[in-house]
Amino acid sequence: MRRYYEHFLELCKNRIFVMLCGVIVLFAIIVLRLFSLQIIHGEEYEASITASVSKNLPVPASRGGIYDRYGRPLAINTVAYSVQVDGSLTLELSDNEKQNLSKALMNWLWENGHQQVNSLPISLSSPYTFTYEGTEEEMEKQENRWKASIGLEKKQYKMTAEECLTYLYEKYNVPSNYSPQQKRAYLSLVMCDDRNLMALTLALKLNEFGETITDELPLDTETPYAFQFGGNANREKSWKESMQMEKEQLKYNSLQTLDYLRDFFGLPEGLPNDLVRDTLGIRYSLYLKRYQQFQSVTIATDVSDKTLAYIEENQDTFPNVVIDTVSLREYPEGKYFAHIIGYIRQMTESDYALYKDEVDAQGNPLYSQTDIVGQDGMEKLYERELNGVDGNVQIEVDNQGRRMSVIDSTEPVSGKDVFLTLDSELQKVTYDTLESELRKAVLHKLTGGGKNSVSTTELFISMINVNHISAQKMLQAADGTQKAVYNKLKQANPTFRPDQDDAVTVAKEFLIDGLENGTISIKELTLMMIEQGHLPVTEEEKAGIENGASPLSLIIKKLSSGEISPADTGLDPCTGSVFVTQVGSGEVLASVTYPSYDNNELVNTFNNAYYNDLLQDGNTPLVNRPLKQKKAPGSTFKMIIALAGLESGTITPNTLITDKGLFKDAGLPYARCWIYSNTGGTHGPVNVSHALEVSCNYFFYELAYRMGNVDNGNSNQAITTLNEYMAAFGMNDYTGLELDEYGPTMASPDNKEKAVKTFNPDATTSQTRWTDGDTIRTAIGQSINSYTPAQMTKYVSTLANGGTLYRLHMVDHIQNPNGSLHSEVEEKVENVTKFKEENLQAVYDGMYLVTNGTRGTLRTAFNDLPIKVAAKTGTAEEDKNRSSHTWFVCFAPYDDPQIAITVMIPFGEGSGTPAPEVAKAIIREYLGLDYTPTNTTMQTVLAE
Repeated sequence: MRRYYEHFLELCKNRIFVMLCGVIVLFAIIVLRLFSLQIIHGEEYEASITASVSKNLPVPASRGGIYDRYGRPLAINTVAYSVQVDGSLTLELSDNEKQNLSKALMNWLWENGHQQVNSLPISLSSPYTFTYEGTEEEMEKQENRWKASIGLEKKQYKMTAEECLTYLYEKYNVPSNYSPQQKRAYLSLVMCDDRNLMALTLALKLNEFGETITDELPLDTETPYAFQFGGNANREKSWKESMQMEKEQLKYNSLQTLDYLRDFFGLPEGLPNDLVRDTLGIRYSLYLKRYQQFQSVTIATDVSDKTLAYIEENQDTFPNVVIDTVSLREYPEGKYFAHIIGYIRQMTESDYALYKDEVDAQGNPLYSQTDIVGQDGMEKLYERELNGVDGNVQIEVDNQGRRMSVIDSTEPVSGKDVFLTLDSELQKVTYDTLESELRKAVLHKLTGGGKNSVSTTELFISMINVNHISAQKMLQAADGTQKAVYNKLKQANPTFRPDQDDAVTVAKEFLIDGLENGTISIKELTLMMIEQGHLPVTEEEKAGIENGASPLSLIIKKLSSGEISPADTGLDPCTGSVFVTQVGSGEVLASVTYPSYDNNELVNTFNNAYYNDLLQDGNTPLVNRPLKQKKAPGSTFKMIIALAGLESGTITPNTLITDKGLFKDAGLPYARCWIYSNTGGTHGPVNVSHALEVSCNYFFYELAYRMGNVDNGNSNQAITTLNEYMAAFGMNDYTGLELDEYGPTMASPDNKEKAVKTFNPDATTSQTRWTDGDTIRTAIGQSINSYTPAQMTKYVSTLANGGTLYRLHMVDHIQNPNGSLHSEVEEKVENVTKFKEENLQAVYDGMYLVTNGTRGTLRTAFNDLPIKVAAKTGTAEEDKNRSSHTWFVCFAPYDDPQIAITVMIPFGEGSGTPAPEVAKAIIREYLGLDYTPTNTTMQTVLAE
């Protein structure tokens, strides 16, 4: 024993032995540590492994609301459930999950008659062969690539097509009771990308539950899936290039592009187009976010309980699909305030350029490129106030990108609320009455007979011209009457191509010519309207048209019931605008554009098809008419001229001027009084008040001429004086409104020269110089005078209050989230003109006589009102083939002016009295003349 011990000591003195022992010990430690890590604590550590990555995610601030003067909501936020997909999370379906999803999809396809799904490169019938094309070498390469993709090893590359099918049947457990077609469909689905299986399943289920899929794919959601670029070829080309399309692919139509995208994202062939479109919408939305981790894509909002239950039940299958709450923007009054409120949407590149430098108090950027911002109206104008300040949440994610915990968070600060001066109830009454009166006018044209009646052919030509029978949609139609009419176009013009630059114009001319020469029937055009969704009908009504029922009778019925609007007919008059202000301030009470649009269609889920229809609509519903539609004011301008003549001493309230019918002093062409043109008669001798009452043009010709003319050597004095008084009423400048508006065009020598040289840069001095003829026509609101309804109302309001010119405004105040006042709009007086009381009274008397005088142009229109109204009408010709525009201005009550009103109806002359009826409705609503108390009995409760 001692000998062994001594031998051991000798070994210990050996350095090699010591090193060996050390190595053994180290290895033992490593083995024990590995055993502990992998065996004892393996599952625990695997579950707790994280990438220790923290990410900062924004928490959107609640957007501020917009309210009317009484606090009624015009733009608010609502909370809804949404379906969201996080594309940054890895989706790994198990074999069992893939097979179950594929079976469910395949069963649906077969039940609905879609039995052509097949993505296998193998012939459909025995003997089975591969279907690749090219040289022998190219076909072999393609075949081997596909074999590798299905999991075959190189040694198995010699397998025949039939052997490959057998291999796939076994690998994916293809049910033996499936038919050959079903087996191919099943394989095509089960072999596709997990993300495609998810998107296909979600698209199918969301449609089944009645949800609207939200996506950014610029293709319509219904056949023929038209591009949503509004005809902008450059935008279309740029988008196609972003999707890696090139050369001939850039010329693809929408259906060809849909096929391209199906291949691009790897969807199986043979799927129905509607399912493909919705699935591509989901895949495309995720594709846009491919470089943005932890940013979910919303694919459906405000979803039903069925959808909530389905997503929750399938959370294990689709861990990257979640239900979350979202804040939705809602516009309770929709069409009534669309042009004033605007809408919000994800910012564009130009928006980002505008907001990218905005920072908070700490210098942090307030906006990112994915933020939602105001796109129009108050939403855009007060974007910074409404938007608030986003919060922040710092999260920790694991190695799969899944959220593990919240590290820190900062609460968002809500946006401020904007309160307007407008009265929403007055706005609605104004809009509804205007539409109702226009409906009566159009119905009278269709049913009343007489010189203003229109034929069925004229009606349908009008609807073609305003694109309510859309030539563009006809060119994109895949079937139905539209396709049949398109085939007629091709037959008549074999070289026609739907992608040629003037395709829509040629198609529209073809429809009109065909209607006039009988090659296209009213019945066909009516069915086209129905197919395009412009004429809502029941199945019985559609069958009636197909069997010979009267299209005109159907349209009259739909127009009378309100199912279609006057604007849908395109007949004059079918548009209009109204503007109402307070007389003693610059507050705007109502601003109505007709036709309007529903801004709810452009928020949350932007309806591209709806927006494109608005862009193509010949009635221009996107135009804010009270601020951006300028017309010559006609006789409504005469009160300014009357005051200019009175204040300058050219006339007195009692001065009489005899109407001679033709005014010859200003030279050729001779100016006429309207009564002389209509009847050959005259108004005889009239003073200024009676000249306003009967709207005597001759009186104002003579008045303007007396103020300065060539014969007296003071020709420019007249227009200089008139311009001074026009400016006193704000006719030379913007109204001051917060929203975009067009500036006025005041008749003056400088503006005439600019106008002439706009159309003729080489115009001579004799062509641009101011003449007496220009002056006298200025006096009746013609020449180059051109104003918006807002500018006209500002003038009438200034007249009614005696000469104080207020800057107009629609915003009253802005309120902090806690209810405290942030800022308030103060009234601003731009000018005060001290008119002589007797001169003002002479003009007021004239406006009073318009509605109450024995010869007043509106002597019976206001008889049913318990108050007196001061008013003036006017007309202005723009197109000799159409009726003149009609203007109506007034203030009320006459003896205590509170509101000023302007109603402008393009091409409205000879269509009854829509404007006065609208004004009466406004006055009744504002003054509460129709108010009936809802509870006139006081209830007394006695305490026991």
